[in-house]
Amino acid sequence: MAKRLAAPIGRYSAAVPRTLFLVEDELLFAQRLRAAAGRLGVPVQALSPTQARNRAWRRDEVVVLQATLRPEQQLELIAHLRGLEAAPIVIAVTGHLETELRQRLKARGAILAAHSGMDRVLARALRVNVPDDAAPNPRT
Repeated sequence: MAKRLAAPIGRYSAAVPRTLFLVEDELLFAQRLRAAAGRLGVPVQALSPTQARNRAWRRDEVVVLQATLRPEQQLELIAHLRGLEAAPIVIAVTGHLETELRQRLKARGAILAAHSGMDRVLARALRVNVPDDAAPNPRT
């Protein structure tokens, strides 16, 4: 009989917990992201923008940042991360009405998430099972 590696957390379950990397620059956003990751059963590792820039990433790693504060710096960081040979999956969180910023983030290769829909985007990027979610994962 096959053994489950992780029990469901709330309505989500993960076969193997993966770490979610947070570019931490604002306390409230960090708390919201930690809460979302907790619902998904995924640990969070906080990084400064400098640590994110200098880290040796793997293609299957997921990094999240809030793009609303200091958008020009965040756009530059996203361009740097997505330009790496082993570029991580980058999720940029914004307000849903920030249309121009969202277009610029997407053009640089970020996956977009609004604050209100962050859980589902994180779950897809981390390949965490969400019941009744038939949308494809960002990388297959």
